[in-house]
Amino acid sequence: LTGSRVGNMLLTFQDRLRIPWRGGAKQITLDNVVTLAILIGTLLLTAVHFYLCLVIMLLLPLVLLYLKRLFGTIHPKTKFFTIWFFGSCVYLVALFELAVPLLEILPQENVGFVVLMTLAFLCLLKAKQRAVLNHLSALPADMNGVESGKGSKEQIVLFSDRDDSDDGATDSDSGRLACQLCRKYVPPRTYHCKVCSSCVLRQDHHNVWLNCCIGKSNHRLYLAGCLFTLLALLVFANLALTAVCHPTPIFTLYGIIVMMPDDCTDIFFQYDIALCFTGSVYALIMASFIAIAIVKQICFISFGLSFSEWRRREHVKRRNCLWNWKAFCFGQ
Repeated sequence: LTGSRVGNMLLTFQDRLRIPWRGGAKQITLDNVVTLAILIGTLLLTAVHFYLCLVIMLLLPLVLLYLKRLFGTIHPKTKFFTIWFFGSCVYLVALFELAVPLLEILPQENVGFVVLMTLAFLCLLKAKQRAVLNHLSALPADMNGVESGKGSKEQIVLFSDRDDSDDGATDSDSGRLACQLCRKYVPPRTYHCKVCSSCVLRQDHHNVWLNCCIGKSNHRLYLAGCLFTLLALLVFANLALTAVCHPTPIFTLYGIIVMMPDDCTDIFFQYDIALCFTGSVYALIMASFIAIAIVKQICFISFGLSFSEWRRREHVKRRNCLWNWKAFCFGQ
């Protein structure tokens, strides 16, 4: 077979590779399939031996952080991390329902985990869908006075000398902000994202795991999704570890005995039990990074700052913590 024929065969295979979806079948690209194959293969490999699990679990966060920096330079719009994150969540749900000994778990515990993971999926997917509402695509007709120029690597914005505010006013009496890349006037606390190629209203950061910007329209959904994901991962780790390891009771909550694993020796002698253990370790690693992100979000919201403003050292004095949380919760 010639190279061109092989390429045509791969293109045909990729075009036929689709999944049923509302409104029409969605195409699955080969890079998405490769990402899922690497993810599943890596997690299955961790259950072979304890030392192999230890090495992979220690190297995996470092490799992902390196890939994040690498793709941020050569391919910032990659869907690798989005597929990896949602694929990891689906893998853990499938592992919980298929491999974890359900006879050791109460029905309400099983339902609670599924409900938490479902809420996390819905919030994060809705946050990704609403990300486009943060983009400012309209170009004002009176943008003749703005000159193009060079700025920072990710965000370029010209600021007026007036105090920052949350009302989004762009009147000439109150001062104006102008984006050098989009060549248009923008509301306060608006930043240009080179990955999204658009100005983002009240941008917090560009999230590689959702492949979208977190801003005014989806910030609350993003934080809620992170909280539900953290709870779901902790519940999974606790239930899976207490099901495959020797559990010990800690306390009782609403009639449910909360237990913690006591002895996890000899779990690698049975592959499905080892899968549950390594899945729990992987869930705890994910939970630790999500917890760090949540703590950062809580701190920034309490001080009335976004991550973009903190990076740019724009520490604008705003009101107290309660007012900042009220403004965040009500989208003010």
